[in-house]
Amino acid sequence: MTPEEHLQVRKIILHNRIGCIVAKMSELFRISLTEALDVFYRSDTCRRFHDEKTGLYLYGDLYIIDELEIELLGAAGDSELRKILFHALSPAEQISEVGKFRRFLKGGVSFWDL
Repeated sequence: MTPEEHLQVRKIILHNRIGCIVAKMSELFRISLTEALDVFYRSDTCRRFHDEKTGLYLYGDLYIIDELEIELLGAAGDSELRKILFHALSPAEQISEVGKFRRFLKGGVSFWDL
């Protein structure tokens, strides 16, 4: 396989992965696919996902969603993207997500394990 073919295959795989990540985000956060795509593409997590040096593209879809949630719940998180991501959740569900974030920071476990 030539380097150009390798790059083309990698791009196809990454775009398919993004589709899976966005579909799962849409389901988990009860937002539209368009909103999920917008949140993902505007995030630092997406930038790191595309950067081969970070290796983030090697991780599973739920791990990447965890990373995005950590980014948006963290102090430096984009409040506009945070609003889009969490607007469909009830106040109790939002509090639950923040609680997961705090436990994650203390214990280093995945959001999905909580």
